[in-house]
Amino acid sequence: MRKSITLTFALLLGATFACAGFAATKTLHIAFTAAESTFDPAASDDIPSSDIIRMVFDPPLDYDYHARPVALKPATLAQMPEVSPDGRTYTLTVKPGIYFQDDPVFAGKKRELVAADYVYAIKRLMDPKIASPNYYLIENKLVGMKPVREAAEKSGKFDYDREFPGLRTLDRYRLQIVFEKPQYEFLYDLAASAFSAVAREVIEKYRDERGRVREHPIGTNAFQLAASEWKRSSRIVLTRYPGYRDEALPLASGPSPTLKVPQLDRIEVQILEEPLPRMLAFQSGELDQIDVPRALHERVFDGTALKAEYATRGIRHQRRMEPSLQFQYFNMSDPVVGGMALEKIALRRAILLGYNGPRERETIYKGQAEFATQLIPPTQNGHSKGLNLRPPYDPPLARALLDRFGYKDCDGDGYREAPGCKPLIFTRSNPPDSKSREQDEIWKQSMDAIGIKVQFFSQKWPDLIEMSRTGKLQSWGWGWISSGPGGSGYPSLLVSRNINAINDMQFKDAEYDRLYDLAEATPIGPRRTAIYEALSRIAAAYSVLDFGFHTYANDVSHPWLKNYLRHPFWRTPWKYVDIDLSERERLSRQR
Repeated sequence: MRKSITLTFALLLGATFACAGFAATKTLHIAFTAAESTFDPAASDDIPSSDIIRMVFDPPLDYDYHARPVALKPATLAQMPEVSPDGRTYTLTVKPGIYFQDDPVFAGKKRELVAADYVYAIKRLMDPKIASPNYYLIENKLVGMKPVREAAEKSGKFDYDREFPGLRTLDRYRLQIVFEKPQYEFLYDLAASAFSAVAREVIEKYRDERGRVREHPIGTNAFQLAASEWKRSSRIVLTRYPGYRDEALPLASGPSPTLKVPQLDRIEVQILEEPLPRMLAFQSGELDQIDVPRALHERVFDGTALKAEYATRGIRHQRRMEPSLQFQYFNMSDPVVGGMALEKIALRRAILLGYNGPRERETIYKGQAEFATQLIPPTQNGHSKGLNLRPPYDPPLARALLDRFGYKDCDGDGYREAPGCKPLIFTRSNPPDSKSREQDEIWKQSMDAIGIKVQFFSQKWPDLIEMSRTGKLQSWGWGWISSGPGGSGYPSLLVSRNINAINDMQFKDAEYDRLYDLAEATPIGPRRTAIYEALSRIAAAYSVLDFGFHTYANDVSHPWLKNYLRHPFWRTPWKYVDIDLSERERLSRQR
């Protein structure tokens, strides 16, 4: 019965779509699984917001769209950065003739991108008032930045006009970044959205009380926000910026001699949190591309191969392991599960031993994930082959560990109390979607099996992010995905100076911090990998988090979406794609 209703709804939706047709404009229709939280490059660390930011703003570097293995290329620079032999000094030269999108703040004049805009953008990462989650990328790394940051913390106001040796303009188009120690992966950071150029006058006009610009993005990239059509947490519309710089469309055969970037006129984004509406919208042609929801994997694939009913329609499938770590964490400052006492480490270890990860992999991830064994994914520099620090699924061992450290059922209700018969309730947080509800069920059954009472706290994704960042959640599961092949971002999640930024675990360990800084100053290679291994061992020893999963993305797109390639480290290549309107109309009529 359920299958018949679903099929009928899909056919009706498809018929409606085909009759309605599309306007003559080239419009890309996509969906996000969670709502945006901000359009400010300095304030964003979630995927939906970052995806929009990358279409509006420009970091200095980008990835060559077709190159494999991946290769960096200039985005707004005249050439690749000059890097000193010691890995400490980076000199960037901005290409003349690149302009910001039009805005009334520019008083009708064309506003050129200059070196000072990147200097200002990097300084915004330092501003304590903004509390950028991306501050860790430069924290205590630039020569002379510490007194500037300390002065801002003391006065409550960051002095953007104050110069210091580690970050300065050399002339109108050149800037220089100087580090205290070598930074061998910083080129990858220069392709991250956090380093996108912003215009100071725009920020100062539209900023909120925290100095952020959440709702008025003005960048230099190919698309701009259609503010009148934006409906928060529901719909985002981007339109082609007519003043975008001259850029040849990259094709597999090389730069096009005639086609320019972008080919699209509009991008319309729906926020569809539940998997079934996303899949139905794609089947009907309402969406041009989706990552197949894992809950519906078996409807679309036989194993890892696209089913014939989709393949015969010309639908394209791209599968790859994502550069991600999907993990569950504990708040180390929480009075119930946190702390470094042996009985608290034993509690966290028992919870990880008792959680049915194999069931989660099969029921939630539908087998489209690999068990993580360390902090660094196989896709990244620094992954240690053969290292397996993942706790096994072993409920009897979990119960024995709890018994040994005094977690016993004192009142006979079937659930354990903490040592000394103190209350023990484990609180899991999750957003209110079907995947999370299924995950909560696994947690409930797993914890019941080892005698730990668990309760659940449900809240919308953007709210959970803010609460998690400020240490207000006892436990949650989220993911870290990299924008490049560097490995340093993953162990940075546990560096103590990143508390209230990306260290939601509130983890503090001096030896961990020391080793992380040593890794940062070590060239990419076996010695750096060995240090990363030591960091993973510390995380495992304290049971700060499980090592979760490395997920596979199964991307499907309609045949009218042209020049679309799933990039290993870039989720939004939309300025490089095209829509064949005649083919979309023809196939829509056939449906």
